[in-house]
Amino acid sequence: MRSVLNIFFLVVVFLAAQRVYSQERIKDFYLSNYKEDGSQDWEMQGVEATVHNENVDIDKMKAKYYTEGDTITVQSEKAKLNKKNLDVFLKDNVHIENSQGAKLLTDSLNWKKEANSVKTDDWVEVTNESMQIKAKGLAADTQLKKVDFQKDVEAKLSQEGRESIIITCTGPLEIEGNEGKAVFNDNVVVEHTQGKMFSDKATVFFDNKEKKILKIVSSGHVKIVKDDNVTFAQKATYLGNEQRIVLEGSPRLIYFPKEGEKVPKF
Repeated sequence: MRSVLNIFFLVVVFLAAQRVYSQERIKDFYLSNYKEDGSQDWEMQGVEATVHNENVDIDKMKAKYYTEGDTITVQSEKAKLNKKNLDVFLKDNVHIENSQGAKLLTDSLNWKKEANSVKTDDWVEVTNESMQIKAKGLAADTQLKKVDFQKDVEAKLSQEGRESIIITCTGPLEIEGNEGKAVFNDNVVVEHTQGKMFSDKATVFFDNKEKKILKIVSSGHVKIVKDDNVTFAQKATYLGNEQRIVLEGSPRLIYFPKEGEKVPKF
């Protein structure tokens, strides 16, 4: 019943705007929708809204989307709501946050309601309690469980009681949150206590519950630089708990002695 009333109210407002003026301004705009079981689906409000034939322009938009086990809060300076499919284009100071504290910040964002997805070509920053990621362009589901960062990726992975791990890559970075996996592609550089690992690809496996890194598997033209040593291999696995590296595929070490230092014999 509430869903019918909300839809009826929205239709009346839109029809009135079309009959009287080509557009109409509404102060303290509010719109909500309910699911078939009576639970709230989403709600949206704004300081002011301008109703057009096909869209509603909203100033100072705030919205909440209610999903099973999660509430997603969305804010932006401006928003354009499609009256037909309820898709939203967000612009300026876009801020999305879920109930677990994961945040997404960017300058613009396309939100597809039916597809339950968001996308942008602008710079983005995504953070949670264990990582911070910056990149140019993003495509993701609204709960940020599956996220693809397009290019120029920089990630900071926190480790309790240890130094953070920094990973950069040309991109893309593909994160499968439910599987506990993140794949960095092209010109990957991993910085940790064991040095710098350069590779074509690096896959990070992490424990969602414990919020820790299990291992990082680097493959393709692997090079590891630490102090005066350079090591090459086909594959290198960094073990998070042990903080050591396991090399595979004909590893070889190049040692650069310091001036006056004797070269060790093997």
